[in-house]
Amino acid sequence: MKRSAERIYVRFVCFQQVGSQRQRLGLFQAIDFARQSEFSESWALKEAGELSGWFSKNLKVPDKFQRGGWKGDGQPGLSWFKPEADEHIKQMHRLKLALEACGVHVEILTTRDPGEIIYRDPHQIVAEPGNRKF
Repeated sequence: MKRSAERIYVRFVCFQQVGSQRQRLGLFQAIDFARQSEFSESWALKEAGELSGWFSKNLKVPDKFQRGGWKGDGQPGLSWFKPEADEHIKQMHRLKLALEACGVHVEILTTRDPGEIIYRDPHQIVAEPGNRKF
């Protein structure tokens, strides 16, 4: 019996950690840092704003980031793009370039094991990472 190919999930993150948590800041939150930076290029801020609007229209905000919903007692979940979310990943690469033009370093993470999946839609999952550090 042939084993099906493992899925590789994709996450875009910045250098900064979120509070006392182990995960790093996502790109949508990093847009605020770019807007406050004196080094930001005007074209890049415009591009980031347009892409933020595109994602508002084309990516659902997950209704769950922890087991038990917003106030669950699990570890906060992290959003990952599914490998088949080609257009969303393409747009994230554009956002990465815009943020980097504003001095915000962006890394692309991939994993086959994001943790316990607590939410999924056609384009993304949210998973509690357990003891993994992303």
